[in-house]
Amino acid sequence: MTRENKMVELLQQENTSEVGKEDENLILLLLSSDLRDRYMKTLVDRLIKIGVVVAIEEIDFPKEKKEKYEWILNFSGNIPKGKSADLKNSKLIFRVLGKAELKQDKLDSGDSEKLAKIVKRYNKLQESCLVREKNPKFDKLALTDAVLRSRRELILQYKDHVSRLDEKISKVEKSYYLGIGYILSTAIEKITGVAVLDNLMKGLIYVMIIDDLDKRTQDGLVEMDFSRKVLSYMSTSVFSNKLQKFREDHSDDEMANANIRDFVFNAEDFEKVDIVFFNSWKFTEDSFPVKVALRKKTIISKEEERKLNRKDETPAKIEREETALAKVKAKYKNVMAEISKIEKFHVDDESAYETQNNLRRRLLKDIKIRELKLKELRRPVKAGGEEKIMTFDLFEIFKSNQSFIDRMADKASSLGFGSFFGMGHDDNHTSFEKLIEMARYSKDRIKVFNQLEKINAQTTKLAKQLDHYVEKNELMATVESPVSSGDTKYQPLLDEHILDCLELAALSCEISFLSEVNG
Repeated sequence: MTRENKMVELLQQENTSEVGKEDENLILLLLSSDLRDRYMKTLVDRLIKIGVVVAIEEIDFPKEKKEKYEWILNFSGNIPKGKSADLKNSKLIFRVLGKAELKQDKLDSGDSEKLAKIVKRYNKLQESCLVREKNPKFDKLALTDAVLRSRRELILQYKDHVSRLDEKISKVEKSYYLGIGYILSTAIEKITGVAVLDNLMKGLIYVMIIDDLDKRTQDGLVEMDFSRKVLSYMSTSVFSNKLQKFREDHSDDEMANANIRDFVFNAEDFEKVDIVFFNSWKFTEDSFPVKVALRKKTIISKEEERKLNRKDETPAKIEREETALAKVKAKYKNVMAEISKIEKFHVDDESAYETQNNLRRRLLKDIKIRELKLKELRRPVKAGGEEKIMTFDLFEIFKSNQSFIDRMADKASSLGFGSFFGMGHDDNHTSFEKLIEMARYSKDRIKVFNQLEKINAQTTKLAKQLDHYVEKNELMATVESPVSSGDTKYQPLLDEHILDCLELAALSCEISFLSEVNG
């Protein structure tokens, strides 16, 4: 049977116990699933043209099936584990494990036409690969691309981790939203004295959540009949950036070193927010402190409302009034000088004295009116009301509001009897134990997600730098590779080199085999 037929037979009849023992060389190339999909067709076509047959399978190809092959090649396309990502290791990216190490005598084709053809092809490929790998610009390109691919693989791993944590959170999150509901109710009641809060809190009170769970908490509260229109969200990072910006904008006034209280109760971002719920997830086995910033707004008069709406005009009005007051005071000073002169020199003109005295009274009245007006202009509008930042223990407030049944379920679960009594199987069941699980999963998720965001940012930056480097050094392939997906302009160049390296490895095995056959 021909070599090609033998290969087909091996691939189609994998479970046969014995294969004919023809003196044929059999080559197996193992690739990752994505690389196999990317390169297999093109590589097979290249090898068939020169009469070489190679089986191409995935890395996890069964061990017992590998025994059928004489040569087993393995290509990862990555920097080996334990090796640093620097230029001296860049060539290791293209290493093919298991290839034959050929000596010069192996490249002597002798009288074999087929061997001569393969050796010629081998030498040509080897020369092309050496030219590329001697180019330091190509080495840097290959190294940076390998780093990018490894980071993208890491990103996928982190995303998978986040998804698994999201799934765990979905099973225990209800207790957390109930706890927030208890805290919001308690906070409003403390400052307003309102005990019945269903309509007031859930429909009129505007709440902002800061807990780094994206909009998940909003969705959870909506499920508990909170109105979505009164709920908003802000991440810790956005909050910190806005606080820093607020301090910079107020670098010349008393808010230059604003703390969280100053920021929340004075920044425009929170003008329409009544409650800000802060959860930094700093819990212990016994306590779970969270903070609530709460503003009780004062109802202002129509006049003060108009003043508030026209506050931008106030500085100009003050300036005009101060100028007018200064003129009136100057006139008053002149009048008093005239009166003093009349009194000093005992002038008998009573009509003149009376005229000056009447003018003095009018000027005094005018001064008093203008001073009161200035005082009113400078007076701030009382629109703030009462402002508080309160600390609550989420664990304690949750337990104090638990139903008797839920407390019994928690107790049974803690003693290991939950399943015995049929408790804890209902996903809608709320419990303190589930609240603890929610806290742990959420803290882990935030940590993983922040790391994911960091790696994403670094990867995006590196990709832009690589694009710039490729364009600057003209490292784009002149001919489009048939295996390129078009993701990057430089990918065809790397594809061509990888294909050459894979073909070289396969040809080395074939040359070694044919050299042995030809003696």
